[in-house]
Amino acid sequence: MRVKIPFVLTAIIFVIFVLSAGCTGVQIPGIPGNAPDNGVNNNGNAGGNAAPSADPTAEPTEEPTVEPTLPAGASVVMATPIQTEDANSLKYHIPPADAADDGYMTVYTESKLLSGITAFDYFLKTPPMIFTYDATVPVVTRTKTGTSEFGEKEEYTVNVTYPDPLSYYQIIVYDKDTSKVLAEYAVDPFNKVRDKGSFKYLSPGNLHVEISGAVATVTTEVKVPKSNLD
Repeated sequence: MRVKIPFVLTAIIFVIFVLSAGCTGVQIPGIPGNAPDNGVNNNGNAGGNAAPSADPTAEPTEEPTVEPTLPAGASVVMATPIQTEDANSLKYHIPPADAADDGYMTVYTESKLLSGITAFDYFLKTPPMIFTYDATVPVVTRTKTGTSEFGEKEEYTVNVTYPDPLSYYQIIVYDKDTSKVLAEYAVDPFNKVRDKGSFKYLSPGNLHVEISGAVATVTTEVKVPKSNLD
């Protein structure tokens, strides 16, 4: 049986063409083969491989916690307390519980016509130190003259009395060790012929007290808690 040469040549050329197409990645219609990896798969999805499907049973990934950042000046800066007193004096700010109802004792009292300065020292362990005074102030009489604004505008004379304007009373509390003024109380001048008053000094320490004044006769009394005797 003889085969015609033109048919054989045609078959050979076709085989060579098919082999060349497989090497260059050309898809021959109607002939199965490997599709070129051009970034698009057969489903039309980008990429050579299909995207993996999400696992519905997988636990969600926890997002990291981010601390808020406050603007400048919006938060406090923690610091160490400033030590203002030594431990020995600090414990005396609050009187001991067993001495709370002890009452007070008088540590100084004097009644005198004020002149010059009277001073004393006292170590106050348990505050307060209470100062009270009872003053008698001499009166000054002045004669005032004037002219009436009514009628015939006659002249008149009246006597006016008032506490002596030169009278005064002063207490100054010092730190005995440094001479620093810790507290000051003054009546200058007295506005009443009979005047009473008091004030409290509230800090412990080694104190130096000076009482001064003029003209008035004053009784001064100083009291402290009885726990200062301990």
